[in-house]
Amino acid sequence: MAETRQLEAPSVNTGELWWGILIGPAAWALDEGISYAIEQHACSTGHFYVLHVTTAACFVLALTGAFVAWRQLSKVPNGDENGGSPRDRSWFMALLGILLSLSFAVVIIAMAVPKIILSPCD
Repeated sequence: MAETRQLEAPSVNTGELWWGILIGPAAWALDEGISYAIEQHACSTGHFYVLHVTTAACFVLALTGAFVAWRQLSKVPNGDENGGSPRDRSWFMALLGILLSLSFAVVIIAMAVPKIILSPCD
């Protein structure tokens, strides 16, 4: 007779796990969209700092995803990559949230380099 294993539910917040996964790409898309929309204003007024403020705000937004996912990861004991329990899925989602948020934070910084070096008016 097969032994059934009781799996305890992890004490994580599912919304925070999804925040960690989705906010990095959303912050990058937000940075690109807002920067495109305000480029004409920045060029006509000479206020290029609004482009940098937008990038900095989106960078911080992406980092919040990594922080929230790291906090959720600390609530879940080590998971198993090929496991199917709620604990394993929570561990994977938290790890993925950290990875995606930090990766898109780096992408936001990489996309900020041309904004610093090149003029938007060209």
